[in-house]
Amino acid sequence: MKKLIGLALLVLAVSACSGVPEDREIEILVRDSVLSDGLGDLFKMENFSKANGFRESDNVYIVDVEYDLVFQKSFIEVVREIRADPTGPQYGMFGSKLLLSAIQSNFGQFKSGDRIHKEDKITLHHTEKGWQLAKK
Repeated sequence: MKKLIGLALLVLAVSACSGVPEDREIEILVRDSVLSDGLGDLFKMENFSKANGFRESDNVYIVDVEYDLVFQKSFIEVVREIRADPTGPQYGMFGSKLLLSAIQSNFGQFKSGDRIHKEDKITLHHTEKGWQLAKK
């Protein structure tokens, strides 16, 4: 009986190691990626859900996700911040006047509280350090 229980635990452990990432793990990876480069100051992520997913191989998982981006500031506030300190750390790569147009072209004239619904297909790779988003 003990051998049977031990074998069952071993099978569970092996299958857990080769399984797919948990939804919460996927959410954290996507959130960290989306809110990188200072964009966490611009908006927050809400209503994350995994719509679908499949294993492409033992170490690759493709997943469809949906989420909302909720703006924390208006476009006008962002313009004022960048004009006040164009080389400052706010918005990371968006911290220059040149890239201010990138914000406008990606998001338009937004107001604080505006929402954008996003649907993405992402690729995750299972590495020695766990699941990681594939570089785009």
